[in-house]
Amino acid sequence: MSLSLDLVPYGGWAKAIRMRRDGWELVAPLEIGPRILRFGPVDGPNILFENQEQMGKSGAQEWMIYGGHRLWTAPENDQCYAPDNDRVSLELLPEKGCRLTGLKNETFGWQKSLEILWHPNGLMQIEHRLMNHTAKPLPVSPWCLTVLNQGGVASIPQPAYVPHPMDLPKGTKFAMEDYLPNRNLTLWKYADLADPRIQLGRNLWTLAQKKNTKAFKIGFRHTEGWIGYQLSDLFFAKWISHDNEATYPDRGANTELFTNGDILEIESLAPEKSVPANSHSIHSEWWHIAKVNFSKNDEASILKHMAALPRPAL
Repeated sequence: MSLSLDLVPYGGWAKAIRMRRDGWELVAPLEIGPRILRFGPVDGPNILFENQEQMGKSGAQEWMIYGGHRLWTAPENDQCYAPDNDRVSLELLPEKGCRLTGLKNETFGWQKSLEILWHPNGLMQIEHRLMNHTAKPLPVSPWCLTVLNQGGVASIPQPAYVPHPMDLPKGTKFAMEDYLPNRNLTLWKYADLADPRIQLGRNLWTLAQKKNTKAFKIGFRHTEGWIGYQLSDLFFAKWISHDNEATYPDRGANTELFTNGDILEIESLAPEKSVPANSHSIHSEWWHIAKVNFSKNDEASILKHMAALPRPAL
């Protein structure tokens, strides 16, 4: 089915771009942003969280979460909370998608844009562009946050488990690299690994969103390429790139998950590298959404589902 691009009212805003393909839709308002606020089946639930108290509003002087998917700058500081409450420009890319560009931030010198490309195989590519309009490098990098709706569970695949060489049968050959670590963990001051929402399994780690809970955050140098989020029968997949040679913010995390009583965020970070003067930095993610018939705790089915999807070139 071909991709359709339409201007529609949405959530109290007069104009939004709506993209539809094969029974699925994505919606981004044009009066704030750039942000994606809806992704799900046509006439069905939204996998993304929307703050109902802020829908339809624009022009506020303070930062507003709204929900959905946004582009921030890392590291976390005052720049992150620069308001994105004004109009965005829209460029249609027929049969491909669209590009949304926010206003230039006069305080910090950058400008943000999202290019959304929906491929026929069902993969959606989100190109996040952070433009530097100053004559000096900006010491920030793209940070992309997807705010997901309540009640789901995130799945984080882990590198293959390998026993310690001393636990192998006598005479078994092993590589010296089997003595070395193959994963890391970044914890925030408010992260408690005894929290029942986080489960650290051998093949998958999971993080559940629960109402009436406090904030929890965890980060990783994630090398397995994807994170999933299952909400009822909807399964959202987000592919995240990793560069072995790069350094990343937040003690080396290219992936972070945050949750509280309202939301769960899956966040990807670009390598820690300044945006060149009068130039830009680009960081891409790839998305997929599907209806599934397995439970959110069915590890084998989750891994089988992901293995069957078209895989982007990270």
